[in-house]
Amino acid sequence: MSEETPLNTSFEEMYDFFLAGITDDMFMEMTKEDTDALLEEILLAALPHFEFPRKNIFDLDLTNKTFGDKLTQEEMMIIRQYMISE
Repeated sequence: MSEETPLNTSFEEMYDFFLAGITDDMFMEMTKEDTDALLEEILLAALPHFEFPRKNIFDLDLTNKTFGDKLTQEEMMIIRQYMISE
C-alpha cells in the first residue's frame, strides 16, 4: 500500500527546503515556534517577488499553513532564492 502524494505543499516543506539551502546558525538558537513564525514572515515577504509563476502561489491556507497547489522543485527553488534575499 503506497502513501498518497499530498495535493499541496505545506509551509513546513518550504521551510525545510529553505533551511537545507542556507548555513545561518541563527535559526538553531531559536525555539521551533519562533523559527516557524520568522520563516512564515520571510516566506510571505518573498512570494510577491516571484514574477509570472505558473501556479497561483498566493492561494494560501494560512490556518493550515499550506499552498493551494503542490509546488514543483523549480518553484520551490525560486521561492527559496527570494527567501534568502529577504
